[in-house]
Amino acid sequence: MFQLCVLSFALAAAESAPSLLALKGEESGVRWQADYAKATDLAMKEKKDLLIYFRDKGELDEAFENEEVRQKLKNFVCLRVPLDHEFEGKKLLNYSVLEDMQGKPGLAIVSYHDKKLPTFAAPVSIHPCTPSRYRWVPDYGVAQVKIILDLPAFATLGQRSMIYAIRVHPEVPQSVFSTCHPAFLDHAQAHSQRQASTQRQHHANLITVMSTLRAKVEGGFGGAQEVVAESWGRFVGRENVLEAAFACIDAWRHSSAHWGAVARRHSYFGYDIAQSSSGTWYATGIFGQ
Repeated sequence: MFQLCVLSFALAAAESAPSLLALKGEESGVRWQADYAKATDLAMKEKKDLLIYFRDKGELDEAFENEEVRQKLKNFVCLRVPLDHEFEGKKLLNYSVLEDMQGKPGLAIVSYHDKKLPTFAAPVSIHPCTPSRYRWVPDYGVAQVKIILDLPAFATLGQRSMIYAIRVHPEVPQSVFSTCHPAFLDHAQAHSQRQASTQRQHHANLITVMSTLRAKVEGGFGGAQEVVAESWGRFVGRENVLEAAFACIDAWRHSSAHWGAVARRHSYFGYDIAQSSSGTWYATGIFGQ
């Protein structure tokens, strides 16, 4: 779905007049690129992920001017382009690889820091500046951008979207402050895809799962717990991956048993979400105590 060939487009220069954002960024050691090809080459050369800021009316300027955010941006190659930028007669935001941006301003992060990762050259974060139907979801500001920049670099778009959705919940669920372990992410990914393929919400065989995970975790753990959920995709129409993640978190919040697991701190955790052919998304959270 997220292929390098789709992303391989050259971007023309952004506005000729330097913005306040550009000036402050350069003063703090953050240089905003204006050409996709050069930015991509630089990201691969420096082994950094590429952050793309789709800017319309300065939606994220204030967040990017924050000193803590600017320090974190040094770990990325940063690219800024306008919403109406076109490539080969087509708007950049209309390419399928960026469909979850919904044509809106916001930011996307593309993985370029490690060629060995399956996410290499694929978007791993997509955050359009658009309101959520869930009232507890905050608008984008400094705190939210800092969370995005700190998400696990080795995780996929679905995994990072789920973790972000939990991180911004006002009740501050503690499961995402545990150790995010690749083996737990792998299980969450496989089981979410399994649910999506059958279009049925169900749990995995935890006895088998615990045996598999223990063999991959150095410190070991006493037991495992799993939560699953499905979004409202088939009823409300098209959901992007982030809105589907919010839907699943909201479903867990309305179940004391599920929320107890999500809200508690564990030794290890993993989350993921996958979309079925019907448009419904299926999520999995797995924890090791």
